[in-house]
Amino acid sequence: MSVSLEEKPIVRRCVLHLESLRMLVNRAIDAQTACHGAHVRRVIVTEPDGSGCNWQAEWPLFRPASMEPCRSQLRHLIEELRLRYNVEQ
Repeated sequence: MSVSLEEKPIVRRCVLHLESLRMLVNRAIDAQTACHGAHVRRVIVTEPDGSGCNWQAEWPLFRPASMEPCRSQLRHLIEELRLRYNVEQ
């Protein structure tokens, strides 16, 4: 199957209530040993981006979250979660 540049594959996401998504994201962060104590301050509902995701995570000013290896682990984790979940609207 070929996909032209104009066509984007449809990604099916599980739809969650805003607070449920925030709790899920924070539980996933807790599982990252390099990021102990980090959490998202809030999940911001946005217009769907090019991939169809309709949320962003807002990070607190927490030193480990801005340093390696936590920063790259968080970036990868949030990218994965944004592919799997959307906020119910």
